[in-house]
Amino acid sequence: MPGDINYCQRCGEGLSETQIEGRTRPHCPACGYVVYLDPKVAAVVLVHQDGKLLLVKRGVEPAMGEWAFPSGYVDRGEVVEDAARREVKEETGLDVELDGFVGMYSLAGNPVVLAVFSGKVSGGELRAGHDADDAAWVDLDNLPDLPFPNDAQILQDFFSRGGV
Repeated sequence: MPGDINYCQRCGEGLSETQIEGRTRPHCPACGYVVYLDPKVAAVVLVHQDGKLLLVKRGVEPAMGEWAFPSGYVDRGEVVEDAARREVKEETGLDVELDGFVGMYSLAGNPVVLAVFSGKVSGGELRAGHDADDAAWVDLDNLPDLPFPNDAQILQDFFSRGGV
């Protein structure tokens, strides 16, 4: 079943899949409860300085060991911009001031929606955080291959909006 939800959160009955509103959804045959699987929002920040971008070497899956933009999930009830700043701090030790909104990105069949910002360092000290193996400034003309499907479009949009 999508999302690995097998039991009704209201009555505990096993769920079945039913066509509701034109989509297959988990549904409780006992009490009629419908499970709407919501997307998960992640915040991404393109931190820029002196013709360089801040990247982290991922210490967790997906894409463990690859260089990527600082990013992470927004907690329920958390302001997206606060999550963006928090994730940069956790992964790099740096405080950032957000200076622009790059865009929203999603892919069919993928439950993650990306809210992408640009930002500049306002404090802190560069160091890899608990879920990053490294953090470094990388020249824009020497960026490594980035691991995620939206990365190329994010960079294109960042540069077209005058990033760096």
